[in-house]
Amino acid sequence: MEARLLKKQKQRDEKNDSIFHGLHESRKSIEHVIQLVEQHGSDAWWTLPVEQLLPSESMAQDYVKGQDVLDIWFDSGTSWAHVLEDAGGQADLYLEGKDQLGGWFQSSLLTSVATRKKAPYKTLVVHGFTLGEKGEKMSKSIGNVVDPDVVINGGSDPSTEPPYGADILRWWVAESNVFTEVLIGPAVLNSARDDINKLRNTLRFLLGNLAGFNPETDSIPTAEMYVIDQYMLHLLQGYANKITDAYKAYDYGKVIRLLLAFHTRELSNFYFSIVKDRLYCEEEKDPKRRSCQTALAAVLDTVVRSFAPILPHLAEEVFQYLPFKKESGSVFHSGWMNTSPVWKKPGLEEAVEGACAMRDAFLGSIPGKNALEHQVVIVIEPGLLFELMEVLQQEESSSTSQLNEIMMASQTTLLTDVPRDMITDDNIIKGTYLINLEGGDIREESSYKVIVLPAAKSKCLRCRKYTADSPETPCARCIEVLGGK
Repeated sequence: MEARLLKKQKQRDEKNDSIFHGLHESRKSIEHVIQLVEQHGSDAWWTLPVEQLLPSESMAQDYVKGQDVLDIWFDSGTSWAHVLEDAGGQADLYLEGKDQLGGWFQSSLLTSVATRKKAPYKTLVVHGFTLGEKGEKMSKSIGNVVDPDVVINGGSDPSTEPPYGADILRWWVAESNVFTEVLIGPAVLNSARDDINKLRNTLRFLLGNLAGFNPETDSIPTAEMYVIDQYMLHLLQGYANKITDAYKAYDYGKVIRLLLAFHTRELSNFYFSIVKDRLYCEEEKDPKRRSCQTALAAVLDTVVRSFAPILPHLAEEVFQYLPFKKESGSVFHSGWMNTSPVWKKPGLEEAVEGACAMRDAFLGSIPGKNALEHQVVIVIEPGLLFELMEVLQQEESSSTSQLNEIMMASQTTLLTDVPRDMITDDNIIKGTYLINLEGGDIREESSYKVIVLPAAKSKCLRCRKYTADSPETPCARCIEVLGGK
């Protein structure tokens, strides 16, 4: 037993001596080559015999000097052989700068095709280079190099190098046309910060107006929702489809453009301005208000998921502040956008956009004035357009109809003929609207007239519409809401 132990110890000692000797010889060889390069340059490999390339004690006669050149991209070019073993041997995407068209992209393709008869990637995304704000090449000597860490966390002087955060840097990357050279500097980053702040305001409005709303118990069926709310879901589905297609095409700049257009034009400038009266002035659990909240919940869910790949911190922050129960603890564990095919209703476009054409005519006639100080008379000859408007307002005159909500006036009257006491061209706005249904099978151009008149009643101190019988008392709608509390 003791003899076997001594034998194993001797073997370990001999092995350690061999390793130490090898390391020692390698160090001596490297130092020898360094001296040769210092004396003769890198051409020493070609000009000197093998006996001089290695130390005299290294048995140089046992070595042969190789004459082949190993491409510098060979190592990275064959990385697919190891890193893609669990991915079927092929990556979804290779991403690099355009200088790699003759480097990593090419060496990866050549080695993979030569050995396996197939490319190591399904798709290539080639990006350009980052330039200074004025288009100049970045250089340390010039001092215009932008450090991403400084962009995110700020520099030594916050007044000149403020901390923008990771999301703003990611937004800049996404909105840039990365397939060409891109510019970066304070002006570009400040613009990205302004865009995100506007988005945050939109998200704040959505979160605030969903307080007390539970989608599982308070949602209104789509068919029973206000037409303008159904129209928003219609637009939302189109938005979600376009965003998904843009991501699939790696066109992140298009994602940003679609997001900006949707949340500024369709939401902030259009939908929010129309539904504020219903959100703020109707009874909390009124189906009319719940209808709007149903649409807002779908909008918030879809919009947050749409920008989550680009602004992960903002998306997660919003997700954590949702005022209702979530199916997952993180937006990144809850799947992609989930829209419904029943939201797509082309006929809704004709009704809402027809009303919006007359709304634009009305608002255009009172630039800079308060729309609530006016009442509107809409005159449409019998036909499809009139029937669509009747869907929005069944009664002749209303201050609470869906049509009046879109018009944003204190009261809207819907007629087929101009009243005799209003027959004058001074206050009549004329226009036409082309209805195009069933893919063009149903086409009808209808004319309309919009008559703008001063509001006939007093201002309600609660809803601010001119629908009160007296300046001291609320309007009939507000009295009913207040009486129910």
